[in-house]
Amino acid sequence: MVKLAIIHFNPIELYPPVMNWVNFLGEQEYPVEVKVFSMKVPGIPKSFQSKKPFIDIVRSGNQKNKSIILRYWSYFLFYAKTTFTLLWWRPDTLMYYETYSSLPAVLYHKLAGRRPRLFIHYHEYTSPEDYLKQGKFYRLLHKLERIIYPVSQWLSHTNQERMQLFLKDNQDILIPHPFILPNYPPRSWKPRKVLPVHTTPLKIVYIGALSLETMYVKEFIDWVLQQKGEVIFDIYSSNCTEDAKAYLQSMESDLVHLYEGVDYFSLPEILAKYDIGVILYKGHLQNYIYNAPNKLFEYLACGLDVWFPDILVTTRNYVTTDSYPKVISIRFSELDQFRWQNAVERDHLDYKPSVFYCDGVFDSLWRKIMPQTGLS
Repeated sequence: MVKLAIIHFNPIELYPPVMNWVNFLGEQEYPVEVKVFSMKVPGIPKSFQSKKPFIDIVRSGNQKNKSIILRYWSYFLFYAKTTFTLLWWRPDTLMYYETYSSLPAVLYHKLAGRRPRLFIHYHEYTSPEDYLKQGKFYRLLHKLERIIYPVSQWLSHTNQERMQLFLKDNQDILIPHPFILPNYPPRSWKPRKVLPVHTTPLKIVYIGALSLETMYVKEFIDWVLQQKGEVIFDIYSSNCTEDAKAYLQSMESDLVHLYEGVDYFSLPEILAKYDIGVILYKGHLQNYIYNAPNKLFEYLACGLDVWFPDILVTTRNYVTTDSYPKVISIRFSELDQFRWQNAVERDHLDYKPSVFYCDGVFDSLWRKIMPQTGLS
């Protein structure tokens, strides 16, 4: 029996790759006991649960406390409960996500009689300059986690470009086992049939967080309106800045709609209604420039073409124009020159379904976690 602890400070409901990983673990036959430590988040109608009895999700602390005193009390509750549970339960394998999750892992590694095998994953890339902009507590956590990098059995980022930046930033420390763990959706999302693009009107969708400052929201909506009804644009967001929400709600147009965010696992049904999935990041940080967003692979998995800003360097690796679904780079500063009729053309093109599903990459991680099975 292997005991695997997964520490994810931020609520896992907001991080689909973690939910997909937990579901993957639930499908494995080898005997394993899993505890997932995360924070509570109010306002989500349905919290994520595993149907498997050997997977326990432990939530403590409330991330949405507006009072700084209550917020730090929640931090204390999360770190204390997680650390004491680890010391009592004594897992042999420990995986944590991001710097904020590192403290219980560091403490357990130092205090446990039998030191656990350590696995570390970063959803995002944080540059040294970005770390300096963070609070003292966050910087302290990063200083502590760097101590355990050399004894980790796995340390991963979502793509090769981010990993290269990370290794350069930490070249004074031994990182013996770097890996790439992309954020793909499950293979079950693969559509049975992909229909031709409907051009009247063209249906475009955006899923995810929304900001006027860091995304091409206004620019893209202006372009949509200029198409005079030939294009409609729907947005689904549970994380929308106040100014972005006010801007969208003030619009008097039937061509642009803002909807509440939806359950992640209902996305295949929702995305099936659309022709194009759009990505809007301006690339204001290296983290976004060197990013292949979750939504890129989610759109592709459901058979949608994808449009993205050309500033996203890593996403350019997935440009596809000789088959469909297409992935097309657009200069958002010159949208008036973009001819969408040419972009959606599929004459003489073959359909090639997405190959970017999480099942395969999780299998590689699973093999590293279970070496005693002979799978590694």
